[in-house]
Amino acid sequence: MTDEVWSILKERTVSSKGPYAFSSPDNPEKPIGSVRKAHDAAVRRAKIAPEFRLYDLRHTYASRAVMAGVDLPTLAALLGHTSIQMTMRYVHPAEEHKRAAVAKMEKFKVANANELATRSQRVTTKVTTVERVQ
Repeated sequence: MTDEVWSILKERTVSSKGPYAFSSPDNPEKPIGSVRKAHDAAVRRAKIAPEFRLYDLRHTYASRAVMAGVDLPTLAALLGHTSIQMTMRYVHPAEEHKRAAVAKMEKFKVANANELATRSQRVTTKVTTVERVQ
């Protein structure tokens, strides 16, 4: 959980009229049943098309985490997955990040080739002279 999320949740618990950070609008002593209705209503009001499902945010989070450099085992743990294969179903790299990955490989290839060339030039040679006997 990020510090920002933690701060928001703390604020909600202080301002809540009941024991829950997300209370039922009908009875603050009960938790909210689901955020889906509120989400769907917000999508309709915003006229978002195609339909944006609440679960899409999980895919967005996974993709952005990988693009930010989070490794797959850590992301799998954050998402609660038991396998990397399941995590991979959530990750959708953007075209820009695919191009950046290819550019990194090209840069690595060039650096590696330069290093090999430099190493091959450092081969020690023994200089010998041959004297002519008369």
